[in-house]
Amino acid sequence: MTDKTLIVLLEGQRIGVLQENAAGKHSFIYDKHAPGQLSLSLPRRSEPWTGNPVEAYIDGVLPDNPEMRRTIGRLHGVNGNNPFALLTVIGLDCAGGAQFVLPEQLESVENSEYSLTPISEEEIEKRLKAITDTHQASWQVSDEHWSLNGAQDKIALHHIDEIWYEAKGAAPTTHIIKPGIHTLHEQAFNEYICLKTLNEMGIPVAQTSFKTFGSTPALVSARWDRRVVDRNGRSVVARIHQEDFCQATAHPTANKYQSEGGPSAQDIIQCMRANGLDETEIKLFYMALVINFLIAGTDAHAKNYALLEPVGEKPTFAPLYDIASMFAYQTQRKQRKLAMSIGGEYNYERIELKHWEKLTAPFGADDWEFCRSALKALSQTLPFAFIVTAQNCLQEISSFDPSPETRSNRGMLIRHIANGIIGQCRRVEAWFE
Repeated sequence: MTDKTLIVLLEGQRIGVLQENAAGKHSFIYDKHAPGQLSLSLPRRSEPWTGNPVEAYIDGVLPDNPEMRRTIGRLHGVNGNNPFALLTVIGLDCAGGAQFVLPEQLESVENSEYSLTPISEEEIEKRLKAITDTHQASWQVSDEHWSLNGAQDKIALHHIDEIWYEAKGAAPTTHIIKPGIHTLHEQAFNEYICLKTLNEMGIPVAQTSFKTFGSTPALVSARWDRRVVDRNGRSVVARIHQEDFCQATAHPTANKYQSEGGPSAQDIIQCMRANGLDETEIKLFYMALVINFLIAGTDAHAKNYALLEPVGEKPTFAPLYDIASMFAYQTQRKQRKLAMSIGGEYNYERIELKHWEKLTAPFGADDWEFCRSALKALSQTLPFAFIVTAQNCLQEISSFDPSPETRSNRGMLIRHIANGIIGQCRRVEAWFE
């Protein structure tokens, strides 16, 4: 039985071949003159790559949720438990610049043959409502071939000139639309105001808007791994390569949390330094750790931090995304934990200055001094920035969602988050008195 094959493109250029043998094992081999590398955990070499780095990478471009994978498998008639099988049907538009192409599709993909089908906001609402049910229905339509990682329900569409399109074939999607985690009240709005606050503070984040499709509110996020470029006098959407830190450190999605065997903050810092990232990029990661600590951002695991890796360029720390505050909700003490420990402590109520010093200890005095400075500065500026930004966001969106009940609920959410941030920041400020 011959091995099954997918040709791998990176930013539109062929770099190698992914294969699955009769035993279901996967291998990846670079072309001799591959212009770029698929992952920091898979540096270019002549020998085939097998084992954990390959499995972790391809696992990481698929949705986190196993049920969602099985739903996609049923929709396309493939085994939803087999990552390779899923990539044969949804590998044409993945996170980053990678595309996984069947040999018989290669010519059409290289010739940029695809279609964009207009979709109304009413149809978008139907799809958003469908993906929030317990059966994960209609995650995508049968002619779409995009794959999004992450645990949240979401859809990906192409948006240009104020019109939404379903991206068919190898068409690049440009925006991700998330109705939020339906078991957490106003979670999409929570994420929106947190990201907007950081944006107002000058911290690089995914560019987002908050929109209601029919009666369904959703966070709309412009993909930061897509750019509009000029090619022969016309504007086209280009893919920019990226990967999350589970992929970069060869950890499977199932181990995305540090407490379950995933990368720690120290692992990520070591990965960044080992791969030559500038110190400014590492400082951004430290700031992200501080921010998630101050806002109780409890889901900042290794898949929610990423690297931008344009072919031929040095990697950089990607804009922050998927940030929301657990202060909005009533929690039990065991739930008040960060996804990554700070100096061995996960509970954000118990983390002290000594834990931050322990976190930075392996990296020297400069890291410690920066971390101290970030804690001091952000604890002073974040509360006011959040309150002002969140109230502005509430005012802006009330014009298209005027329901008094909705406005009241969102106002309450803002107050809960603000009170939590103020309390946490006051605790930190006391460290420096």
